[in-house]
Amino acid sequence: MPTGRAGPDPVLEPLAAALTATALEFLRANHQPGASIGIVRDGRLAWTLGLGHADLATRRIPDERTLYRVASITKTFTASAILQLRDDGSLRLDDPVVRFIPEITAVRNPFGPIEDITIRRLLMHTSGLQGEEPSDDPDVVGEHLAEEIGGLLDRVVVAIPPETAHKYCNLGYILLGLVVERVSGRSYVGYVRRSLTHPLGMDATTFDPFHRLAGRVATGYDAGMFSDDLKPARRIPTDRWLADGGLWSSVEDLATWILQQFRREDGHVRGAGQVLDGRTLREMHRPSYLTDSTWKEAQGLGWYAVRRDACVLTCHSGALNGFRTNVSFSLADELGAVVLLNGMAKASDLSYALLEQILPAQRTARAAAEALPTPGPTPPAYRELLGAYRDVEFGEDIRIEWRRGALVMVAADDPEGPHRLEPTPDPLVFTIRGGRPGGEPLRFLRSPGGTVDRCNMAGYPMVRVVLAREPGPGA
Repeated sequence: MPTGRAGPDPVLEPLAAALTATALEFLRANHQPGASIGIVRDGRLAWTLGLGHADLATRRIPDERTLYRVASITKTFTASAILQLRDDGSLRLDDPVVRFIPEITAVRNPFGPIEDITIRRLLMHTSGLQGEEPSDDPDVVGEHLAEEIGGLLDRVVVAIPPETAHKYCNLGYILLGLVVERVSGRSYVGYVRRSLTHPLGMDATTFDPFHRLAGRVATGYDAGMFSDDLKPARRIPTDRWLADGGLWSSVEDLATWILQQFRREDGHVRGAGQVLDGRTLREMHRPSYLTDSTWKEAQGLGWYAVRRDACVLTCHSGALNGFRTNVSFSLADELGAVVLLNGMAKASDLSYALLEQILPAQRTARAAAEALPTPGPTPPAYRELLGAYRDVEFGEDIRIEWRRGALVMVAADDPEGPHRLEPTPDPLVFTIRGGRPGGEPLRFLRSPGGTVDRCNMAGYPMVRVVLAREPGPGA
């Protein structure tokens, strides 16, 4: 029997039966032993579902606290560690990797200097490096400890010219883990614990769950090549596949990781419960390199984006010896899904299907909420700025509004807006955050009579066409 909870969520509770049916059909059609599923909405883990068995021998039923090897979802943590070090001034994304790993000079690069292998290119899978570490046994992949990789780099080759194609590279993330160690002076595992998972309370996200958390670990299963019989997968030692795929986690903890990604509007300073500032999170999520010819997938810094009919999802999946996992979320809708399988079906397919079932109701609910008055009055200093402004030469309009505690610029036909206006020491000058004019000033100008009658938006003069009236109580 499935286990789950909907809670008092007005969007998910009416959909719970349909979501459960979708998940059950996915497990049946793909012959999966079990799954833990979670939906993140309205700032919390709002709905969870456990199906099948976390272990077939004991018939243990999974839930939101069951641990799965999340494999390459680990790369989002490795990327976050690198961005933390960048933000602290310890490295630059365009630094050559050889600056931190001198042993990489042994890598054979037939296309140019080894300095072409940069941190950014490793993050984005555009370095051209071979995908996996060198192997001594053609029947085994991932047999070496991370600290052994430096001595094996004379067996590594740059397989294609850097920056010419997206070439997924586990080896690149192993190297990024070494960069974290050498720059921070701590072990990679210790850095992730101290700087990422512990500050967020993700105490079940670990590289070695087989001690204090052993009772919560799911058993991974592989389908036989010539049979549908499910057999326990080969267990990979916990000291292998670290920075590229070593973490174990749960729906509960990965929901916290999704909520961290939604902290993008919290400015440029890390606040309580925030391990990366808002600007850096936006940078990581931004689709920057197309990875397929249909323009439906693009790579960011650690994360990648998938364009669906209903939305753009920011994602990462994992697959490793009996486990397939996925985290996907819509930043625009602040809606996310976690799907953890202890089998080898494509977890992302279920994530996408669940999110697309929820999106219509989610958007209806958000539209209704946004139509309500914003709590608290507009600050007196901002009242004279509100209204509509037009670029007469180009026919473009913007509106300046007070929305939910922030002054924002709303531009017509701008899917990335509204854009927050960050105050500066000059009360008539604001820094625009996001979009084409991001980082540039919006300057309000006064008429000879002293009223605000125009502005300059990132170099474009605009005139005021509608004088704003102070909204009613509660606006």
